[in-house]
Amino acid sequence: MGKEIKKFNTVAILRIMPKGVDVDLKKVESEIKEILSTYETSKFHSAEVKPIAFGLKALEVAILITEAKSELESIEDKISKLPDVENVTETDIHILSEI
Repeated sequence: MGKEIKKFNTVAILRIMPKGVDVDLKKVESEIKEILSTYETSKFHSAEVKPIAFGLKALEVAILITEAKSELESIEDKISKLPDVENVTETDIHILSEI
């Protein structure tokens, strides 16, 4: 038998706020990808830089997960402990439906 394909049925959007305007968000994105690579039920989907105010930008990350809240709290905790991250906020969760 071949390798089992995991079915991702939920997408979570996280807003990652950096500690300052000079934080390299590409580096933070890379660190988040590394964190997600250690989880079996979660997968990095995409990231987008969003302007906030006065030159400050947030990183919005979409994560595919197999179940809502499966490992999301653990992922958020690890991301929030990154050296350049001020905080992590779960902004949206969507259940994906089959067509």
